Amino acid sequence: MDQQDSELLARLWTESQSVVAAYLFSLLPDFHQAEDALQQVAVALVREFDKYDAARPFLPWALGVARNVALKSRREAARKVEHPLGESLLAQIQAAFAQDADLWGGIRKALRECLSKQPAKVLELLRWRYAHDLKPGDVAAEMGLTAGSVRVMLHRAREVLRRCIKRHTSEAVEWI
Repeated sequence: MDQQDSELLARLWTESQSVVAAYLFSLLPDFHQAEDALQQVAVALVREFDKYDAARPFLPWALGVARNVALKSRREAARKVEHPLGESLLAQIQAAFAQDADLWGGIRKALRECLSKQPAKVLELLRWRYAHDLKPGDVAAEMGLTAGSVRVMLHRAREVLRRCIKRHTSEAVEWI
């Protein structure tokens, strides 16, 4: 890169650096990761400046380089993250789930059977709350009830289902 190109790059980078930095800080969750990425962008711009078309605006080109650097940084960070539980504990959890697979299948079957016996209003209530993930106040608005009555009805419906599932499962499950 000759003196004239170096000066042009310095001027263009000085004008664009704050926007590129803001862009990187919006994409990368960690301050230090974003700072490192900003330095990597500057280095990449120096290396790639001979590919820059001076007839086009510099900032969009620099943002494109920044995007690529940010994506690479995110991929590398994701590879470095270890699961906080550790391999041994994950294996134990997997074994416990595998051991209880039949129990879970029995509970799901019992739940389906118990739900089939519920009145339409209770099923509608449960659908609004759990299938649509609405809070009791929102369910109340949908069903024309008060939030308090929805909470009471949900409590009663869950209790009826809990008892029904317990009756239908042969396993002695303490937490149901």
